[in-house]
Amino acid sequence: MSSRQQPPWRQPPSSPDAQLPPLKVWNSLTKSKTPFVPIDSAGKKVVWYACGPTVYDDAHLGHARNYVSTDIIRRIMRDYFKFDVNFVMNITDVDDKIILRARQQHLFNEFITANPTITSEVLDTVKSAFVAYLKKNLPLLDPETPPARYQNEVEKTYATILNGGALPGNEKAGDDEAKVKMHIKTAASAAKVFAQAETPHGSSADPALFAESFYSNAQDLILPYLDALKGASVDADDHSIFTKLTKRYEERFTKDMRDLNVLDPTELTRVTEYGDEIAAFVDRIVKNNFGYATKDGSVYFDINAFEAAGHPYARLEPWSRSDNKLAAEGEGSLASKTTEKRGASDFALWKSSKPGEPSWSSAWGKGRPGWHIECSAMASARLGNQMDIHSGGIDLAFPHHDNELAQSEAYWHGDHKHEQWVNYFLHMGHLSIQGSKMSKSLKNFTTIREALDRKDWSPRSLRIVFLLGGWKDGVEITDDLVNTGSSWEEKVNNFFLKVKDPAALQSSGTDTTFAADLETAKKAVHDQLCDSFNTPAVMASISELISKFNIADKAAVPSQDVQAAAQWVTSMVNMFGLNGTASADSTEIGWSGIDIPEEAKPYLYPLSAMRDTLREAARSKAGISAKDIEAAVAQASAPQEASESAKPYAELFSNFRNKVVSLESSDSIGKDILSLCDRVRDIDLFDVGIALEDRENQPALVRPVTQEMLKAREEKETRARQKQAEKLKNQQEALKKAEKGKLSHLEMFRTSEYTAWDDEGMPTRDASGEEITKSRAKKLRKDWERQKKAHEAWLATQAK
Repeated sequence: MSSRQQPPWRQPPSSPDAQLPPLKVWNSLTKSKTPFVPIDSAGKKVVWYACGPTVYDDAHLGHARNYVSTDIIRRIMRDYFKFDVNFVMNITDVDDKIILRARQQHLFNEFITANPTITSEVLDTVKSAFVAYLKKNLPLLDPETPPARYQNEVEKTYATILNGGALPGNEKAGDDEAKVKMHIKTAASAAKVFAQAETPHGSSADPALFAESFYSNAQDLILPYLDALKGASVDADDHSIFTKLTKRYEERFTKDMRDLNVLDPTELTRVTEYGDEIAAFVDRIVKNNFGYATKDGSVYFDINAFEAAGHPYARLEPWSRSDNKLAAEGEGSLASKTTEKRGASDFALWKSSKPGEPSWSSAWGKGRPGWHIECSAMASARLGNQMDIHSGGIDLAFPHHDNELAQSEAYWHGDHKHEQWVNYFLHMGHLSIQGSKMSKSLKNFTTIREALDRKDWSPRSLRIVFLLGGWKDGVEITDDLVNTGSSWEEKVNNFFLKVKDPAALQSSGTDTTFAADLETAKKAVHDQLCDSFNTPAVMASISELISKFNIADKAAVPSQDVQAAAQWVTSMVNMFGLNGTASADSTEIGWSGIDIPEEAKPYLYPLSAMRDTLREAARSKAGISAKDIEAAVAQASAPQEASESAKPYAELFSNFRNKVVSLESSDSIGKDILSLCDRVRDIDLFDVGIALEDRENQPALVRPVTQEMLKAREEKETRARQKQAEKLKNQQEALKKAEKGKLSHLEMFRTSEYTAWDDEGMPTRDASGEEITKSRAKKLRKDWERQKKAHEAWLATQAK
């Protein structure tokens, strides 16, 4: 078998008694769609392990891509295919990144406490940090470049990369170039504030305030420098230094996931709670002759021995096994540079702890788990020697997941009949921004918290985009994709509003066309979900059904068919997690967000009804009378006492009623009423997030304002501003032109440039007394004619 080909995969046997759906899933172990057969002989239970977060920072939208897409598949498995899913996820709360970040934050806080203001000693330290940062991350630049000259020098040195080009040796720009740009930006922030600190009076206004700004802008340079100097001196036995960081970010991650409506795992495992089990797991691999210890107390996986025993290494990406860069990243930034490894690609199972690193006891002395072994040990402890599904982001395939597979097969060697630890590996695609994957290392991310707080995304809108993009392929956030997602959401919004309207369920028609459309959609969606959870196709099928409903003759469609379609669409959006905690089998139609707030209803429903009555009368041939107005106002009643949250709506009701009552009877009262009706719809209600949609021969629809409506309003206002600006520009140009015409053509050339003129004011001699040439006279005559027209136009405006 070629080292670049995936090894054979064995299809799990199915029990004749199991009633399995014809589900096929894209399996990373085969790079193809394979029939899904659970280990459970009854075909009901599914065991699933998912790689969770490394908790050293806030989760960003790239993480949301992974966890939301995983959640969608999990919900489909549970709610559509009715599998009993045991979903185990880990929290990595100890690894190189966490140790570094925790130590850096600890040392940085100590440094700030010791140096509350920016002194010459602080500047010396930061200058050294600046030099070290340039030397490591921007090697083409002279590390001794003064901060004040940094911007000019870096723009010259890295001009190619800054202009979208590639680094030497790279065919095209990608993540490497994005990382360089990130380092340029990071160093620029520090250089700017450093130069400011060096200038007289640059930091004299408020030392404490300046110090806060200085440290904020320079911290990404200071952090690694302090750790390089003092990291080994940190008391690693004080685990609070590390757990303070991990507990904080685990809590924030959990909140982020719940805010995104991601289901909690069935079981959560943490590395720090499995230290002994991991050490025992490593020990068994060593005893199975697939691992070996080095003199410093580290333990490495022996790839050659593993393959010699007949096991394939790198099942997922055999073509990546010679990628030294990926392998090095998998070992972590604190990896020891040892010459004792038997093979260059052998990876750490257990790392001897160096000063400044937390540790656990083991047969090889104090140490801590390698990154890859953590998941192998925890997943095996919870799920045993074989699982149905393992999942994670595509960036984990090699080396992390390939090493996981090797370690686990090495552990179960001898008593594991299957030798296939994982039957189905599912990898979620990247989320990209401007061609680069969104990641912490590139600092090109928006945190989940920021995105939700700023209303850039809602949990629903983000999930819709991931549904439209599919789960295994990369998704790039583009305006087109965002607009497609918004349009799909708005279409479903409108569908639910229509079918929830009592009028939609009163038809006694007998046309069965729409019922057939519904059955066609159900069949298509079943096939699409069986086709490796093809959610883009499912979303299109739902949209197509709604389109058919929109064009159907509502009077001919039986109400029970409308009800059935509404119930089915509701079940689909609920299953996808688009409707909060609503279950897929909920009998309630629709999703959240299509109804106005409860506290608004006692005021806005009467307001809308009063407006409907007034508007209908004002538009009638007979017109509206004072008696009509009095009757409409009398029929509208609302509670006198309003709660604090209801006050804005109570005021709207009261203000509209008072304005109507205060109108004086006149020939234009109908227009005045319609003007008030338009204003309350277009401005007053819209400004508090409520939309009124007028409908022919039906009451106005009262609904929340949607993002699409907000966007349409903004576009309308932009067009109005542009039109006004154009009008003002035209007026100014006309005024300028008119002012130019103020000067008479008979006087326009009577300047020192000439010495003689004819009766029309045309020059005959120049300033030196020379006669004007024929060619020049011809040109001056054209100017004279233009000015004559302009002056006559000006005179006409003065006569008005």
